[in-house]
Amino acid sequence: MTGFLRITKLDLFTMKSQLVMYLSLALVVMMFGLMGSSVTILCITGAWFVALMSSNIFAIQEKNNLDRLYGSVSVSLKDIVLGRYVFSFLNYFISFLAVIILHFGFATFQDRTIELSEIVLGFSASFLVFSTITGIQMPIYFKMGYTKAKVWSMVPFVAVMALVAIPAFVPALSGIIEFIQTHRSILIVVGIVVSCIIQFLSYKISIIAYRNRKRG
Repeated sequence: MTGFLRITKLDLFTMKSQLVMYLSLALVVMMFGLMGSSVTILCITGAWFVALMSSNIFAIQEKNNLDRLYGSVSVSLKDIVLGRYVFSFLNYFISFLAVIILHFGFATFQDRTIELSEIVLGFSASFLVFSTITGIQMPIYFKMGYTKAKVWSMVPFVAVMALVAIPAFVPALSGIIEFIQTHRSILIVVGIVVSCIIQFLSYKISIIAYRNRKRG
């Protein structure tokens, strides 16, 4: 098995104890769904929740000294970082699928039509939210460790959610929402491309940060 996949598998096994916390996402999505929220809002909510949960593996890594365990499975530093990014993305993608399944259930129950464009926009927007938060957060954790970084890691959560929420409450910025509604195709492509760029740059920075931390 490839080195980074060993780390991904190990992280998935380590996080089994957190399954109940992940299931709470379903309750949150159900609450928003019953309130009639759009699939894009549901997807963004799921992405924000999973990004928040992504820090738990760093806490467990530090508490149980998993670095020693990583060393015993003969993997490189790059494998550790890449494996963690793959693990994080899998969490996001599984949550996205769960949200879509719940959305289909709500739409069927409420006799509403489901548009593919809304689902794709939901993926693009939620992936951008997830990538922005974790893209800032993960290099900080690799550089400082969970205990020192946990306060700083909250900054991207607050900043991203503020950027998402403010246009809906500030009349002067309502044009942003109208622009999104009339230029879906462009925003879908831009959102996915920007998300991939953020993840790639974040991964590269994390390698440097983790290497410097180990040397120090």
